[in-house]
Formats: sequence, structure tokens, C-alpha cells
Amino acid sequence: MQVISLEKRQKIRYFFQDIFETHESTFGKFFAYFLVTLVCFSTLFFILETTEEGKPYIPYFHVFDIFVVIVFTIEYLARFFLATRKSKYMFSPLALVDVFVILTFLLSFQNFLFLRSFRVLKIFQMLKIIRYSDIMVEFFKTFKNYKNELKIFGLTLWVVLILSSCGLYYLEKDLNESFKTIPDAIWWAVVTISTVGYGDAVPITIGGKLLGTLVMFLGLAIIAIMTAIVTKMFIDHFFGKMSHICTFCRYPRHDFDARFCKNCGNAVEIVTKTTE
Repeated sequence: MQVISLEKRQKIRYFFQDIFETHESTFGKFFAYFLVTLVCFSTLFFILETTEEGKPYIPYFHVFDIFVVIVFTIEYLARFFLATRKSKYMFSPLALVDVFVILTFLLSFQNFLFLRSFRVLKIFQMLKIIRYSDIMVEFFKTFKNYKNELKIFGLTLWVVLILSSCGLYYLEKDLNESFKTIPDAIWWAVVTISTVGYGDAVPITIGGKLLGTLVMFLGLAIIAIMTAIVTKMFIDHFFGKMSHICTFCRYPRHDFDARFCKNCGNAVEIVTKTTE
């Protein structure tokens, strides 16, 4: 009897794990699409609340929000109880997104004036769609394979941003009203490096213009670096190296059509995603 009971518990666990994690069965896929649909409608209703046509329906939108937050809360608790390592799950990125979304819904229901501004954070519920998109989840996981490249980009951007903004501040502060503080110059540097060029703050001195010209060219180089990194990530993820993990030696990356591990020669298997 004990063996049968254990098997039943395992079947129940696999059933709920499929619903909330793997989505391999028809019912699991239906539940995933159902939650994505809730997120989309909730976001749509949030947008309609700001229109004259939607204001008469705000009470109905709030009722729908109550239903959504109940579903999200049940989903989070189910994932928590299914997790084998609950402490690790609680601090995982996707779990923190779930908690953040639930809190923004709860805060939006409060009548306190200082809490009403939190209602705009509901828009971040769109992040939950990432959880139900295997392609997006796997793509974001590839970021860890490009830590060094991203560090180079971040460090280069930071150095150029700080040096250019501080330099322009000292060149223009006494003559240009647009650069009275270094944060003002940082805004100019961000706009210039990104090649957007709003034109709300421009250098007027010869030194400032020369520095601006240099920052423009450096901005092109920085954008090129980031473009190259993202392009390489796309190519490797969809057409090159994929996260096929060898179950014997744990070598993580192989060609997308690989059948055998390049490290140990054993057959490569795609590890099924499980709840942490």
C-alpha cells in the first residue's frame, strides 16, 4: 500500500509540475496560455483606465484585477510547494518577478494617496510572459555565456560616460546654462553616446564642441560593440551553440544539432527543466 501511495503522490506531483513548469501536456499548455491571456487583458484594461471611454468600466477592471491577483497568488504558492529547494526558489529571478507582480496588484488596491502611484508598476506584470516563453527564458540564459563581453561593454560605456560628462561640465559650466551640474552633463552624454541627439542641451564652447565630436564617434563604437555582442548571442543561440548539457561530464555547450558530447563522447541529452 505504501508503494502505491508513493506512486500516486509522484503522479500528482508530475501533474502539477507539468501545469506550472514544463507545459508539455495539453492541459499544461492551456494553463500557460491562460495566464498569458490574463496578463495581456490586465495590461489592456490598465491602459483603458486612462481613457475617457474606459473610466466608466474602472470598477469592472478592478474586479478583474482581484481575480488576476488571486490566480497569480495560487500559482506562486503552487510553485513554492513544488520546489525541492524552497529557499533557492524564493530568491530565484522568476520567483522574485512573481512576488513583485503580486505586490504591485495589492498596492494598487489601497486607498492611501501615497500608495496610488504604485499602480503604474502593474505594467511590469508583462514580465510574467517571459516565464511562459521557453524561447525567451533560454535566450536570457545565454547571457551568462557572454559575461566577459558584457563586462567589456559595461566598463567602456561607464568610462566614456563619466569622463565625457565631467569634462563637458568643467568646459561649459560657467558659460552654458544647460550644464550647471554634472548630472546635467551625464544626460547630455547618454543622449550623445546613444546617437539619439534630442538637442535640449548642446555645447557652445570650442572645447565642448570638440569633446562632443569625440563622444559622438566613441558612441558609434560603443553601439557597434553592443550590436556585435547581441548579434553573436542570437546567432549562437538559434543557429550555433545551444544549451545541450552532457549528462556525463556536464559540458554545457554544443552545436545545435549535436548528438554526442565533444568533451567525453557520450550521447548528448537536453536536460528537462525542473522546478528548483
